[in-house]
Amino acid sequence: MKYFRAADAALYESIRLQLDAAWGHPTPDGGTLTCFDPAAVAPRDAAGRLLLAVNDEFTTWEPAATLLPQLLASGAVEEIDAAAYLPVSALPDRLDDDGSDDE
Repeated sequence: MKYFRAADAALYESIRLQLDAAWGHPTPDGGTLTCFDPAAVAPRDAAGRLLLAVNDEFTTWEPAATLLPQLLASGAVEEIDAAAYLPVSALPDRLDDDGSDDE
């Protein structure tokens, strides 16, 4: 797996839409299947940055392989390791007042 994060939701969406257009898997309603989650529902870290995990092969697919080095060089996207890929939803819930984690 490869892990990435980006702070700019508009850029993330632009990249996603470019890759979706290249991927071109149609849906019954005339749209296309998405390569990865839209920014509105994508996982985010505690700082609010968008997180993306993709399989290794995805980064060798021509459209992604062309775009990724440019994004990394610009600093708009950062490659991170698995330990840094920690969506807020994966963080433990706060404990109750009594210190327990029951509801």
